[in-house]
Amino acid sequence: MGTKTSIHFIVNPISGKGKNKLDFSTITTVLNSKDFHIVIKTTKHANNAAALTKNSILEGANAIIACGGDGTVNEVASQLVDSPVLLGIIRLGSGNGLASHLGISRSICEALEVIKQYQSIKIDVGTVNEHFFFSNMSLGVGARIINHYTGFKKRQIISYLRASFKALLSKSPPQIIDLQIDNFKKTLDPLVLFVSNSNEMGYNLSFTPKASLQDGKLDVVFTEQLSFLEKFLFATQLVFNKHKKYNKAKYFLTDNMKVSNKKQEEFLAQLDGESIIIKSKELKISIKKGALSVLVPQI
Repeated sequence: MGTKTSIHFIVNPISGKGKNKLDFSTITTVLNSKDFHIVIKTTKHANNAAALTKNSILEGANAIIACGGDGTVNEVASQLVDSPVLLGIIRLGSGNGLASHLGISRSICEALEVIKQYQSIKIDVGTVNEHFFFSNMSLGVGARIINHYTGFKKRQIISYLRASFKALLSKSPPQIIDLQIDNFKKTLDPLVLFVSNSNEMGYNLSFTPKASLQDGKLDVVFTEQLSFLEKFLFATQLVFNKHKKYNKAKYFLTDNMKVSNKKQEEFLAQLDGESIIIKSKELKISIKKGALSVLVPQI
């Protein structure tokens, strides 16, 4: 390389088990100072990664590395949509569904090697109103699970399972929606409404194991309300036989869909593992083809 490649690392120190440290000496064991200009920034509070990323773009970063979980990746990547700046990922979080789909190792040294190789691909980006998602988004029980999960101090698989049982077993108020996917229209109270761009939610769980980041389509799964036994069977299949379609679920491939709320002025949703309230009676969900460039392992 004639000039140094500027690599900025945005580190969330409390992702996953917390107390994450990614220091200059660790990075430079792989990325030498002759070829790379390294900048490390640490988030100080929630939603700080987006602001740090914006500053790094202004500072001329060639690649910005999200070091954390899916929420951190979402914050950083959302600033890089339709940008020439590359996204890289260091897996410090608990789920890391997008990184898993891309084949990025949990080993920090191996992930740094991916950055050093500097090979990138363009992937699709999901949009819901003014928000982006890169792995998945959901309404219904999926949104309630993440809302409960956010309340736990430590984000680990046991916390996710506890949140799942709480959301599945507790009675929730009905959320009546009008769902439109291409020519399909239905009014329902969904238990699950899951929209995926990647093939994994994290923790090796998936509603959409055949989803692709480069097919220009979103994979959609929904069910209406289920009995306790049906919920148990659905959850069991998700964990142990994820490649089989559940017979009470509907599956679609689409590039555009719409959800209208018939009772409320807002939606409780989850985007890439983060709980969010979207203040709108209508969600327009679509795909931006090849809108994000990401550093990936060489094949």
